[in-house]
Amino acid sequence: MNKNSLSIKKFATYACVAAFGLGFLGTLQSCKETIDSSNFAISKEETITDHLHNNAQYSQIFKILQRVKLGNKESASALASVLSARGNYTIFAPTDSAMNVYLKQILGEGKTIDNLTDEQAQRIAYSCIIDNGSEGAYESPNFPENGAFPKGDLNNRSISIKQLTDSTKKPIDTYYSVNGSSRVVKADVKLSNGYLHEVNTVIAPSDKYLPDLISEAGNLNVMAGLLAATGWDKKLVESIDLAYENKEHETEPRHFPVVQGSFKEADHRYYGFTGFVETDEVFAKEWGVPAPVMAADGKTVSNMDAIIASIRSKCEAAYGNAAAGDLTNEENAINKFVAYHFLMGRLGYNQFVAHFNEWGYKYGDAYNPQQNKYSIDISDYFTTVGKQPEILKITQTAADKNIHINRVTLYNPSDYTKIQKVTQEGVLVSAENVVNGKTIDNNALNGYYFPINKVLLFDDASRKALGGERIRFDITTCLPELLSYGCRSARQHAYFPRGYFNNITNASESTRLLYLHSSVVGGGGWRDYQGDELMALGVYDFVLKLPPVPNDGVYEIRMGCSNNSVRGMCQIYFGDSPNNLIPAGLPLDMRQNGKGNDNIGWVIDGKDESVNAENDKNMRNRGWMKAPRSFTVTDGKGETDLRNLGSGEILRRIITVQRLEKGKTYYLRFKSALNQSDAQFFSDYFEYVPRSVFNGTEPEDQW
Repeated sequence: MNKNSLSIKKFATYACVAAFGLGFLGTLQSCKETIDSSNFAISKEETITDHLHNNAQYSQIFKILQRVKLGNKESASALASVLSARGNYTIFAPTDSAMNVYLKQILGEGKTIDNLTDEQAQRIAYSCIIDNGSEGAYESPNFPENGAFPKGDLNNRSISIKQLTDSTKKPIDTYYSVNGSSRVVKADVKLSNGYLHEVNTVIAPSDKYLPDLISEAGNLNVMAGLLAATGWDKKLVESIDLAYENKEHETEPRHFPVVQGSFKEADHRYYGFTGFVETDEVFAKEWGVPAPVMAADGKTVSNMDAIIASIRSKCEAAYGNAAAGDLTNEENAINKFVAYHFLMGRLGYNQFVAHFNEWGYKYGDAYNPQQNKYSIDISDYFTTVGKQPEILKITQTAADKNIHINRVTLYNPSDYTKIQKVTQEGVLVSAENVVNGKTIDNNALNGYYFPINKVLLFDDASRKALGGERIRFDITTCLPELLSYGCRSARQHAYFPRGYFNNITNASESTRLLYLHSSVVGGGGWRDYQGDELMALGVYDFVLKLPPVPNDGVYEIRMGCSNNSVRGMCQIYFGDSPNNLIPAGLPLDMRQNGKGNDNIGWVIDGKDESVNAENDKNMRNRGWMKAPRSFTVTDGKGETDLRNLGSGEILRRIITVQRLEKGKTYYLRFKSALNQSDAQFFSDYFEYVPRSVFNGTEPEDQW
């Protein structure tokens, strides 16, 4: 890694939006559009630009990079110039033969790159380059096994990668597929400012919105028809906050007192969605839904009345019969059924859960954690779209690395690597959509969709299953704008101005919100769940909208704490009205250690389990719990038990015990109890724990 390298982001001074078709192709990174000659590589090795120029098979992409500039200003630098400077860039370079095929597809016979519009040329150029900034460019050993790269392309669009094996070839052929359609035919050409990977087709992600991509897939016609009938096809089309684009943003990284690392202000505010979609075959097999008949226009389903009639009773059994005659009403059962298939936020297949410091997981390199061997199943919880959103659980099973929706499993309470029973199998998610042997693009302008193997219905059985387990959700899953921005998947620090998050409201002017990831400091031995946290600074005061609960019942609401001397003291409030919340207990002092503290009562575990249980009970009586055993210090070893670490500063605070209702929205308010501008508020994860778990016949496990 070259700490002194330039990145494309350092060339930028503003952002602009490139219009494409019906929507925006994406936004540029901030660009300073001239190049200082002192920034050019002094190595005798070829730069990316040199290599493209010196190899005839890349003549067309080289010409495009000479043409396309980074920004709209007259003084903007051509990408060919940028890629001749120091930096860490990853480029997926199409050959001339690949370019010729693509030109014929979009322009017709006999056209050349000179016939490309500026927007078309920019799309080709921006879609094949990743600026890795101060981190090393991606070489194939660091490719994701199946999913999106942590960093996006120059339009901040995700590039997905999958390793495939063709066993019909002798010897067996193993290769990488990019965005489901481009094959890496030559990998890891090491150059002085990055890596070049040759691909056999042009990488150009769809410029269509998510509903349009679903409609065009060919095997998702039932869902496409339901999206149109319910009006969700018009609601899932947001991509970027243009008002935020037009604001002035800080271009230089900021440093904050007693906070490790530097923080760049988020220069974009993206909207996005992630969909889980049944194929027509799944609908027919599971529910006996009639096969869709396409109208003469080839775009609409002509027998939607029959399809809707076949699913109405099943939807109403799960969601009720309110507004039965109006599918566009979000109270309608079919409308709710469709809404439950879509999450707020753009998430690639490998971004649903964060593998970093779970028990037993040895990640290796903090910047590029290994993905070959996982230790325990990892889950997180997300919120679906709609006026009455629901909670949706996503799990990645360690043994096979599959992604499941609403899977519920009982584990050995002494060893979470061992499964006792799968009480609800859940729905299996596929990484890509394959139609007639061909992989169809599922990467839309504003998100992704993924095929599923069963009908996804949040019925009473699913509610009961989720409502009977401890629900531990990371703070980031409450903030879809953060997920869409990509700083979590890229494992980068970020600073967010007031008003950035829809689910954080009523923030005081002095509230400063920072996202931190421990990989920025190489792991660093932090004690964060999944390696990251959201921190508030200043004399903060803000309200957090919580995800919905799956079922009515009494829940214990907890938050994770990592106490230390630079934290502050916080008054917490709770309720169902964001402007009228009730204090939940005494102020929380996050500067305290648990050991030797009568207010907490933390005692290190001994060999006598009955004594350990009694100590745990005493802590609970004081409103505290030890940290879970499921995650460890962020040192890459996965073996440090946070339950018994140090002086007991890694804790859980029991905020309140309340009867909560499904379909109702609840909030937490956090207000600094100190007039101290540099005191930290630490926010990491929360727990909803039903009475059957925290006060059940069997004691709650330590995980």
